Amino acid sequence: MYNLRLLVLSGFVFIAIINVKSQDTLKATPMKWGTELNFNPFNGSLSFNNASGQIKLRKFLPENKVLRLSLTLDFKQDNSSQDNVYGTTPLHDANRKSSFLLQVNFGQERHFNGSRRLSPYVGWEASIGYKTSQHVISTTTGTTTVAGAWEEVGYYSSGQYYYSTTTFIERGFWSMGANIVAGFDFYMAKNFYLGYEVLFGADYIKYSTIDITQTSNNPNTNPSHNDESWKFGPRLTNGIRIGFIF
Repeated sequence: MYNLRLLVLSGFVFIAIINVKSQDTLKATPMKWGTELNFNPFNGSLSFNNASGQIKLRKFLPENKVLRLSLTLDFKQDNSSQDNVYGTTPLHDANRKSSFLLQVNFGQERHFNGSRRLSPYVGWEASIGYKTSQHVISTTTGTTTVAGAWEEVGYYSSGQYYYSTTTFIERGFWSMGANIVAGFDFYMAKNFYLGYEVLFGADYIKYSTIDITQTSNNPNTNPSHNDESWKFGPRLTNGIRIGFIF
């Protein structure tokens, strides 16, 4: 009987020690979820995660592994109009602009022991994105439809002459990229951490062809725009990561 009591008591002591050791850390435990805010102290900005409209999740797994997923959804619409039916030159000017962005980033992290508060990690991340854009301009002389971008006209003077320049913003595109990731989480308290991250990799962007169609009697001749962009090298995540575990 004495040996049985000693065995039971030893079991309770062992469980208590294991429980204390498991709580002797502020780090996230396996099967927990996390999300982040992004704080840039240099311009005083606080945004949800690292980009406008981005939702970022982390899934903490056993063996110090973490899955990461970011989803970016961004829809913009800008409508404006001017009407003046009086005078010899009636005015009708309407602009309808819209764009939609969808981007997915996914990857994995491998965390190291660090300390009770510090959790350094390395990993990888891949991304794919797609954006559409359109601008419809209606006037008394006809309608111009710009597919793949928004048209922006600027005016400037040189002496007694006035000139106009046309640029294209909110370009549509499709993109893909891959990066090696290195960073750290520093836990200020249980389920709350600050962190920073650097990336090294490549990104490719294929911009949408700007297609301009006009219904006016005297359409303008517009050049063809067909562009792409490559980026390769290191970059920093914008600002300090503020993370929450749940």
